[in-house]
Amino acid sequence: MPWNLALTIARPPGAQRTSSIIPAAARPRGGGSTPDRTGRGLALVFLLAALAALPWTAGTYALSLGALLLIYMTLAVSYDILGGYAGLMNLGHSAFFGLGAYAFGIALTRGWPPPAAVVASVAVPLAFAALISYPIFRLRGACFALATFGLIPLLELLALNLGGLTGGSQGFTIPLANRIEVVYYAALVLAAWTVWVSYRIAHSPLGLALMTIREDEDVARSFGVAPYRHKLRALLIGAAPAGLVGAVYAMNLTYLTAEVVLGTEIALVPVTMAVLGGSGTVAGPIVGAVIVTAVQELLWTRTWYLRLVVYGLLLVLGRLFVPGGLVRLPALRRLLARLGLGERIYAR
Repeated sequence: MPWNLALTIARPPGAQRTSSIIPAAARPRGGGSTPDRTGRGLALVFLLAALAALPWTAGTYALSLGALLLIYMTLAVSYDILGGYAGLMNLGHSAFFGLGAYAFGIALTRGWPPPAAVVASVAVPLAFAALISYPIFRLRGACFALATFGLIPLLELLALNLGGLTGGSQGFTIPLANRIEVVYYAALVLAAWTVWVSYRIAHSPLGLALMTIREDEDVARSFGVAPYRHKLRALLIGAAPAGLVGAVYAMNLTYLTAEVVLGTEIALVPVTMAVLGGSGTVAGPIVGAVIVTAVQELLWTRTWYLRLVVYGLLLVLGRLFVPGGLVRLPALRRLLARLGLGERIYAR
């Protein structure tokens, strides 16, 4: 699906424009003066250049950690397209990640060339998203969250029982030797692309429609906004990078098992990152990804078995004490505002 087409809203004839029913304070503001935009652009270019130069200056450990951070960042930002902008906590978002990893790995084991395997890592999650969209979007609130979370053990069980295809509980080897530099650059390009897509949505009619649906779906429908169509677009747009980054993760692992890519732990990762950093913002999932990756790395070297407990604690504490996420802290908000990344598309 072309991204510019995905960002376009088709309204029924005679329907009121989506932006007209949204309070002016909640609408995306302009990008500021030309000097401000130039400064932001230069800062982002400098950041990307520094990240691109990392393989030339860092060791293998730092590069592996950087690749993991970028993979998690992509997963968190892609989750937030539906989870933040539309306010639907999709606890099954990692299903697209796992399906992308499996589609990529299975395609390679069947002799497909790597480009075709990459296409499969996008096509399978998109098909699955379209398949589940109608039943899950009939649910709201906690029912939606629980229903999507139920997809994770279902897919994990399916992967364990299709041993001839997936290797069962033993998994299978990815027949593709990749240097960590290749994995890192693939993760960097994908993360930058996903953040750009999220930014475009946050400043597009689709973002406004998703915010309207979040505030009151029935009112949005009465003003000509089609909730199912816009939620489906958000789901598909989020599923594509999640599937792609699953393929990158599989390249990094070289050995694929259901527990790793379809387990409960990976299911909590994007939700925790988005909620902790600030769901509904461009920068929130990025900030959350940095913090959670650092915490995970610390636990891996000390008490790795507590990671699930820590994810749950971060999720609960974030909701209780920083409901809007860490990006709402004054100092961080000012810093992100200078980069044009801290603005919400809906008001709390």
